[in-house]
Parts: sequence; C-alpha cells; structure tokens
Amino acid sequence: MLQIGAFSDASKAARITADLKKQGFPAYTEQAGNVTRVRVGPVAGRAAADKTAAQLKTLGFSTVVTPR
Repeated sequence: MLQIGAFSDASKAARITADLKKQGFPAYTEQAGNVTRVRVGPVAGRAAADKTAAQLKTLGFSTVVTPR
C-alpha cells in the first residue's frame, strides 16, 4: 500500500481521501495516535505499487510504499 501522508487535521485528511477517490484510487484513512493517515491500496506487488506511486506523483502527491 502507499501512504500519502499523516495529518493532525482529520478534516484535511478526509478532503484528500475524497479527492483521491474521485480520481479512482482506493483511498482510505487510518487513525494512528494523534494523526490521521491517508493511504491508497492495497496494491498487488511492488510493480503495481511503483506504478500507482508514479500516477499519484503526476497528480502532485508524494507517496511512501509501505507493507501493511
């Protein structure tokens, strides 16, 4: 899966997640302590993760590929 970011502002995380979903990505949020993570996935394998990361980069999102 890919992590887009971790935000202390849950509403910002929700807006980013909604934007990603509108663009067809399987985005979701996950609470981790005081931050809300925005993630995309799951994706099947490293090649698919790299391809998705490249697509997200063209849209202005930086990503980190992480195992679940």
